[in-house]
Amino acid sequence: MYLWRSGGLRRGDLDMLRRIDSIFNLMNNVRGQSSRPLWTESRLFPLMNIKEKTDCFEVLTEIPGMKIEDLELKIEGETLTIKGERKTEELPTGASYHRREIVTGGFKRSLTLPAKIDAANVTATYKNGILAVTLSKEKLATPKQISISSE
Repeated sequence: MYLWRSGGLRRGDLDMLRRIDSIFNLMNNVRGQSSRPLWTESRLFPLMNIKEKTDCFEVLTEIPGMKIEDLELKIEGETLTIKGERKTEELPTGASYHRREIVTGGFKRSLTLPAKIDAANVTATYKNGILAVTLSKEKLATPKQISISSE
């Protein structure tokens, strides 16, 4: 509220934000070697929902504006890695941005699932900016109900 009412950042405010950014960089190396301050980025990328079912995991990843050829999926054991790059648009000669908020560049996100994945039974679809990945669990990892009989 204070920054909004004052009409902008003052030099002291900017210094404080840079110090906070350096603390985040020390604590959280998710962003790698980005030269952009943390407080200027819209969010870490990409966001995911992970649902576990009896025989599979469903992973929904929000990746708007991407081309399929710029995405890469990899399975190793129980780890899924999604990697991609949103390329920067080339501007024609004489053109410039008035505002630029869409994040560009490469990203990589890995997550370890609580069961081994059957790599031969993984499907992925991309529609309306959502990457949907269905990962079947290995048969050994699928829980089986065992009935108990009495003698």
